Formats: sequence, C-alpha cells, structure tokens
Amino acid sequence: MFRPHIRFRNFVFASLAVGIILVILPFLGLEGYRLRLLSLVFMWAALSGCWNMMCGYSGYIDFGPVAYFGVGSYCTAILMIKGGLPFFLSVFLAGWVCAALSLVVGFSTLRLQGAYFAIATFAAAEGLKQVVLEWDRVAGFEFFGGAHGLTFPPAPAEIYFYYIMLFFMAWTVALTALLERSKFGYGLRAIREAEQAAELSGVPTLKIKMRAYVLSSSLIGCIGGVEAYWLTYIIPDDVFNVLRTIQMVIMTLLGGMGTVLGPVIGACFLTLISEYLGAKFVYDYLILVGVVIVIVILLMPRGIMGTILQSKRGQKS
Repeated sequence: MFRPHIRFRNFVFASLAVGIILVILPFLGLEGYRLRLLSLVFMWAALSGCWNMMCGYSGYIDFGPVAYFGVGSYCTAILMIKGGLPFFLSVFLAGWVCAALSLVVGFSTLRLQGAYFAIATFAAAEGLKQVVLEWDRVAGFEFFGGAHGLTFPPAPAEIYFYYIMLFFMAWTVALTALLERSKFGYGLRAIREAEQAAELSGVPTLKIKMRAYVLSSSLIGCIGGVEAYWLTYIIPDDVFNVLRTIQMVIMTLLGGMGTVLGPVIGACFLTLISEYLGAKFVYDYLILVGVVIVIVILLMPRGIMGTILQSKRGQKS
C-alpha cells in the first residue's frame, strides 16, 4: 500500500545524493575537458528531458523543438548585445518569448495528430530559421546578423556553465518526477493511450497538451540561451539545425520514453559513446555510433530505463 511512496522517497534521496556529488566534483579537481564534457551531458539530458516531458508522456512526436532552442539563443543574444541586459534576465525573458511563441504554434499544430503534427512542427522550425536568415536582407537593416550570426561579450569560466547546465538538468528531472505523479501527468498518459476515449471521459486534451508544450518549449528556449552565451557565437544554421531535434529524440528513445530518468541515461550513454568512438575512430565514428544505436534499440525497444522498469514489474508479478 505504501510502496509507491517509499519508492518515490528513495528516488528523492538518491537524486539528492547524486546532486551533491555533482556539485562538489569541481572542488575535487574536475576541470578542463572533463568539466566541459559533463556540462555537455547535463545540457543534452535537460533538452531530452524537456522533449520527453511533452512527447514521451503524450505520445505526440514533435520535430520542431529546435525552433525554441534557436529563438531562445537569438533572444538572449539580442537582449544582451543590443539591449544591454544581464545574462540571467535575458535568459528568463527568452523563456517567456518562447512560451508565447509556443502558444501560437501549439494552438494550430496540437489539433493535428500523428505524422501531420510532426511535419507541421518541423515546418514551423524551418520557417523560423529562414526568417532569421533573411530578415536583415529583406528589412534593410542589421538585427539578426543574417548568415554571419551574432557574437556575445566574453563568457565567464567553464565552471559557471557547468553549474547552470546542472541546474537545468536537475530542474527538468524534478519537474518530470512531479508531472508523473500529478493529475496533469495522468492526463498526458491518457492522451497517449487513447486520446479520443480520454476526451469523451472529460479530459481537456487540448488544454493539457498546450500546457505540456508551452512548459517544454520555454525550458528549451532558456537552455538555448545558456548554450549561446557559453559558445559566445551563434549562427542560424547551427542553433536551428534539425540534427539537434534528432539528437533529443534518439537520446530519449535510448533511455526510455515516458520515464523520469530515461533522457538522462540516454544523454549520458550517447554523449559518452560518441566522445569515446570519436577519439578512437576519427573518420568512421558516426557509422559506429549509428550501429550502437540500432543494436540498443533492437535489444531494448522500450529503452534502457523502460526495459529495467519492465523487468522489475515482471519479477513482481
């Protein structure tokens, strides 16, 4: 009767212990390449977690989250460079801009289902990319920087972004854990299992999907702004690159869609495997990474975390 509460409490304690270890790692000598690599893992875990928050629990496959990553990057850049605002305020406002934009996009696209929704969100992302690329030429004055992009002021030390990315990863995991146990999360899962039946049962499906979409998009926009300042230079072809979306999807699939820790596991696995194979096989590592992804998905179609949870349920039954 109390086992779910015990499991959740154990999850909270374990998460706090891991969090404390990650916080103190830089004080124990973690620096340079390893510090940057861990920061990269945190960033992708947070991005995949945001995608999973919407798509993993609702079953809607979104191919357009890179739109909010790019908008968040450019909003942060413009507010800092042209508006003279501080970094954290710029990121915060960029998140609100992405939330407002996702309301407009979501209100139109979330009425679609299946491949139609996926294509519509992909088209929205590509459309925003073209707007940023062509705006300066069409408008006749420099604003987005066109294909040349924008350059930020000098960024702080690597450890600064290590803690920011760690915060976003922890925040995403915490939100997903709360979502999974909430009425809102049950509504999303009902949509994934049978949307029409859920709607007939009184579940406000469009409202729930909109809430998840806006929450996910605003967080992705904030992370985009942080990464932009981290790199100090952005161009449309990079921040609006569809490969970012594909990477979020693959990491979530590898870890396990619709699970709290799936995106974290998938991000750790894919990032570390890519780095290791990239160092050992400079020219052929992408082929090897693809082979590893295919093997993992074939052996564990529910993802790493999904397979673990399924085996535990099998043992209990």
